[in-house]
Amino acid sequence: MRARILGLRAAALAAMLSAAGCSQAGAIGEILGGVIGPQGQQGQGQGGQVAGEIQGVDTNRGFLQIRTQSGQTGNVYFDQNTRVVYQQREYPVTALERGDVVAMNIQQDQRGQAYTNYIQVQQSVQERTGQSSQGGTYNGGNSSANVQRFSGTVGYIDTQRGIFELRTQNGSAQVSLPYNVNSQDNQRFRSLRSGQNVTVEGRMASQGRIELQRFLN
Repeated sequence: MRARILGLRAAALAAMLSAAGCSQAGAIGEILGGVIGPQGQQGQGQGGQVAGEIQGVDTNRGFLQIRTQSGQTGNVYFDQNTRVVYQQREYPVTALERGDVVAMNIQQDQRGQAYTNYIQVQQSVQERTGQSSQGGTYNGGNSSANVQRFSGTVGYIDTQRGIFELRTQNGSAQVSLPYNVNSQDNQRFRSLRSGQNVTVEGRMASQGRIELQRFLN
C-alpha cells in the first residue's frame, strides 16, 4: 500500500515538474491537486511527500532539479530553512549530490511554485555506486569548482550535527561535513579540539558557512 501511495505521489509530482520546467507557474497550482492539498489561508498547500533522484543543485537561484520515478524532471525550490536529514544527522542543501535518492515534503507557494522545507536522503549516490558523484551541482559544472582553502582555529564542535566553527582572520564560519564524508575525514573531525589550528578545503555554501571537501592538516 505504501509503495502504491508513493508511486501515485511521484506521478503527480512528475506532472507538476513538467509544467514547472515550461515556466507555466499558473498551471502548477492546478496540476498539484491532491499532492499538496487545498489552498491554505495564506495561499499555501498543506503539503505531500514525493520521492525522486537529485539531478543537480542550483544554490544561486535556490532550487533542486529532481527526476521522479516516472522519468520526468523539473525544479523544486528551497531556502535557508530547508532541512536535509541523512541517518539522523542534518546537512545543508548544498551537501546533496547528483544521484542521491530523496523523499521530500512538497508545497506550493503563493506564486504557484513547488518548494520543499524538508528532505530525507533515502540513499546517497555513494551508497548506490560506491563513489561520490562528480559534477552533480550546477555551480561551475563540477564538484571542484569554487573550492577554497581556509585556515584558522577551531571554536565550538557539534559532533551530533557534524559541524564545527572555524575562526579565521576574516571572522568565523561554520564548517559542515558532507553526509558521505570518508572515514579519514570523519575520524579527523572527531579528533578536533577547541583552540586547535586546522586547514581545510571547502566551498562557501552560503554566507558564513563552508561545506567541507577535506582536511589538509
